[in-house]
Amino acid sequence: MGQYILGIDAGTSVLKAAIFDTKGNELNRGARNVPITNPEPHLAEENMQEVWVAASEAIRDALTGTSVRPDEIVAISVTGQGDGSWLIDRETGKPIGPAILWTDGRTGPIIDRWYEDGTVREQFEISGTGPYAGTASTILRWRAENQADLLGGAVNLWCKDWIEYNLTGDISTDPSDASLSGIDVRARTWSEEVNRLWGIDGIEAVLPPIKSPTDLAGTVTRAAAGVTGLKEGTPVYKGQMDITASSLGVGVARPGDCMAVIGTAGIVTVCTDDISGEIQPKDVGWLIPHGPDTWIRAMGMNFCTPNLDWFLREFGAPFRAEAEAHAPSDGDLFAYLNQKVLDTPIGARGVIYHGYLAPGGERAPFVRPSARGSFNGITGDHNRFDLLRAVYEGVAYGIRDCLDSIPTEVKTVRMAGGGANSPVWCQIFADVLGRKIIVPAGTEFGAKGAAIVAGVGAGLYNSYSEGADSTVNIVREYEPDLEKTALYTPFFEVYRDIRTSMMPIWDKLQSATRVAAAA
Repeated sequence: MGQYILGIDAGTSVLKAAIFDTKGNELNRGARNVPITNPEPHLAEENMQEVWVAASEAIRDALTGTSVRPDEIVAISVTGQGDGSWLIDRETGKPIGPAILWTDGRTGPIIDRWYEDGTVREQFEISGTGPYAGTASTILRWRAENQADLLGGAVNLWCKDWIEYNLTGDISTDPSDASLSGIDVRARTWSEEVNRLWGIDGIEAVLPPIKSPTDLAGTVTRAAAGVTGLKEGTPVYKGQMDITASSLGVGVARPGDCMAVIGTAGIVTVCTDDISGEIQPKDVGWLIPHGPDTWIRAMGMNFCTPNLDWFLREFGAPFRAEAEAHAPSDGDLFAYLNQKVLDTPIGARGVIYHGYLAPGGERAPFVRPSARGSFNGITGDHNRFDLLRAVYEGVAYGIRDCLDSIPTEVKTVRMAGGGANSPVWCQIFADVLGRKIIVPAGTEFGAKGAAIVAGVGAGLYNSYSEGADSTVNIVREYEPDLEKTALYTPFFEVYRDIRTSMMPIWDKLQSATRVAAAA
């Protein structure tokens, strides 16, 4: 009988389940979309029951499309979107309203106050977390002030925990998800002092127990087996949040390893085993527990590839028509876009794009709930091809902005996410960052990371590094053209200058927008 591992990755808009063998080969996967609702422009929510249904259907699809039998699945783990607030009733396990997502912006005034009054600075050396509008602690503070009636008898989970609860009945979280809310990051436990500073010490009963990612959380229940096709009793290991699981899935397991995810969010992570000194940079990003003796220093842009999605949604019709006319047999839009980007000069003829499109603003390498996207430098001589290249470059500038803020030497960046599928974009990243880019084989790195965690928990691998070495292979490499890096650097410096100078203007714009919306 074979030994296979099921990794589940509950993304913000797509939920995937993938089956791997112990060498990391993906045998099959299932996927389901999950709708995001925006009751107001700055709000972002999901129906928790719809998320579980999507998970159960994705698992069933993964099992149905392969010769792997349910009894050959020896370990399961879940990863998922971090932050947000997923409330359930502790006794019944039923959701208490919709999940508030990490992209939600309703807590903006709380975040602004915490940064202005020194609250973030006071707790940072304990937790290593720089909160933003979608952080669980911020949302719990908002709930305490606005939805106190919902908190009695409730427990706050994270997305992966909610799916795991439905699989096993276990109510817990792990240090990675909890760390973004604010824990004692060295001890990997809840911190009374941090909770006091957040103003949530009076509702600590909603915080779940913390288990290690490789701990056995439970086994698949009869009810879960019935809707997923899994075998009742299959072990489920606690797992990590998506940032650390994706890092592991591309091979970030040892100090100095680095990842950049070019997906819904733009995540930069660097692995370290030394947190004895002050955590830098201060008050922003996260220090996230990873392996037993390692941590991930992470920065996360709220939106990455959605910048291109938005641009094509609003301005893509002529690009699509031209791609069809250029290659009527396949009409490959992205091949056409890549060629047009190559045809446009470095620097997009002076247009600089900032991709701050999330309702909750930006969270790295600075925190500003009011941050908004923009094109700068446009004249009447510019065209849509210049704007297209500016979007490609603007996302790369954002990643460099995050990576340069982490005081760790990084020579090679492991790239994942949808953006890594574009060779042209990968080369732009290499040139903008001035660092080598390597792309691992596969696409489901969150699910693979979850599978490695489950494999360590089940004893199939002795450590994260052994699991990564056994399962991760590199398929493409991009060396930086340092002459182009020298051309990009002045544009990048202007990119940073613009976002710094725009901060008070964003605040004024947000205020004016809310006044107008209420009129």
